[in-house]
Amino acid sequence: MLNRQRGAVAVVAAIWVGVAIAALGAIDVGNTFYARRALQRTADLAATAAAETIGSSGGCAAAGASALANAQANGFTVDGPANPTKTLTTNCGRWDSTATPYFGTTGNPLNAAQVLVTQQVPYFFLGPKRTISATATARATNIDAFSLGTGIATINTQQSALLNAILGGLLGTKVSLSVGDTQSLAAAQISLQNLMVALNASTMQGLLATTVTYQDFVAAMVKALTVGGDTIDATLLGALGVAIPGGQNIAIGDGGTSAPGLLALGLANASSAATATVNVLDALMVAAQIAQTGPNGTPGPVINVSAGLAGVAGVSLQVIHPPVLAVGEGGTYKLNGVATPRTQARTAVVNANVTLLPVLFSKTPLTLGLGSLLSVSISALSTPLVLSLTAAQGTATLMSVDCENTKAKTNAVINVTPSIATVCLSGNSTCTGQINVASISTVILGISTVIASVALNPINLTIGPGTTPLTFTGASGSFDSIQSANSNAVGTDGSVLTTQLLAQLPNALQVVLLGSTDLSSLLSAILSGVAGLLGPVLQPVFGLLDTVLVPTLSLLGIQIGTATVHNMSLMCGVPQLVN
Repeated sequence: MLNRQRGAVAVVAAIWVGVAIAALGAIDVGNTFYARRALQRTADLAATAAAETIGSSGGCAAAGASALANAQANGFTVDGPANPTKTLTTNCGRWDSTATPYFGTTGNPLNAAQVLVTQQVPYFFLGPKRTISATATARATNIDAFSLGTGIATINTQQSALLNAILGGLLGTKVSLSVGDTQSLAAAQISLQNLMVALNASTMQGLLATTVTYQDFVAAMVKALTVGGDTIDATLLGALGVAIPGGQNIAIGDGGTSAPGLLALGLANASSAATATVNVLDALMVAAQIAQTGPNGTPGPVINVSAGLAGVAGVSLQVIHPPVLAVGEGGTYKLNGVATPRTQARTAVVNANVTLLPVLFSKTPLTLGLGSLLSVSISALSTPLVLSLTAAQGTATLMSVDCENTKAKTNAVINVTPSIATVCLSGNSTCTGQINVASISTVILGISTVIASVALNPINLTIGPGTTPLTFTGASGSFDSIQSANSNAVGTDGSVLTTQLLAQLPNALQVVLLGSTDLSSLLSAILSGVAGLLGPVLQPVFGLLDTVLVPTLSLLGIQIGTATVHNMSLMCGVPQLVN
């Protein structure tokens, strides 16, 4: 019996020893679990702090310093290399949900930070120290929204008349906006979030996939403005929401020149653009041009603009490719091994013809009576004088967004390349007709005879691009601002065009005497020597570029020799944990 009791005590003792070991182990395990949770919180906060500054001028170094400072502020003191019981490592990279893996240390711009923290945790009962770790990844997307070529936020009286004429031609109706109306619309902004809701899209990706008529798009903008509390501009905009006869549907997301859309979104995560804003009048002009572009990006119909402009008989326009608004990040990505801009706005591609009224001479013949049997008649510009313009695409590329701790220091850098434009001066819209500059005829005994004629063959002038960086800051308290880049002088300062014209003029000139004797070579040689004297005489022609062609095309999103960027908004992203 006693032996049996001894065995029972041993069993009970073994059980209690097991229970004690389990209890002590639970304490160690619980302490480790608590330490790991605290370590994860440290990593989360440090990664968030790093993501806040990774988009600044300090880049990765600033992000690492922010992560370390945040960890130390929260009680995590990193040890020296001699006794590394606590460590913190920050890796900078790019978070892109379309890539595999999502986080990578290559690519630009850097928009994410991954923080790894380690700590040695002692076991109280079960053995030596154990090293635990925690990893957190946070990203912050910095977004700019801009357009190229329009520059209509500072619209004036003449541009208001042109805008009414152009919009009327695009929409197939009469438009009568006052200068105040256009200025008001040009200052109005709508958020993409409100536009998304107004178009019944559940996500930003859904918004980009939406296709609507011009009329429905304007109605959605009206609704978005109303939600934002802007009922005045909503009323003005509502009057422009007409049904365009034969108009194409408008794709919100841009698919390139073969599938033009309103918005080129340069973001890995489209949802990040929800709070970005776009300009109402810019969006209206782009939408109207998309609606007039043919299927699959084919050229749209010719639009005749009659705005009663001095010195102009008429303006005809044809939109080949519409412009596009841009919203996204700076930097580039690899496309077939080539660095491609993430976010890029483009100008419209148009053909334009401006038929000029006489600017150098009168069309009315000058008759000199030399008796009853003889008179001499001199007439000038007996054929139309047409300025034809064909423009390739200009671009504005978002290079970087630097988010600092104040608006004044925060900036976006946009590289602007104006379009390459060819301007032709000829006697018709196809750039093939001669310009009959002047003719001298006599009337003898009632018989008219041309004794001399002066004509010009078509002259082609090319304006080449030059890339200019523009920096937009919030120094004025707002990122909604306009800047222009000049790559070539045009208009009344038309040194580039005048130089090209004078170089071509001697060979383009045709002077015929008595219907057969060609004096062109002789006079061209003389003209070459005195070409410099013709500059002031030719300036009235190029002055029309300033007064007519430049503002007309700028409203369509294209400019000659200059490029205007309308920076609509800049948003520094709120950092968020992604892993």
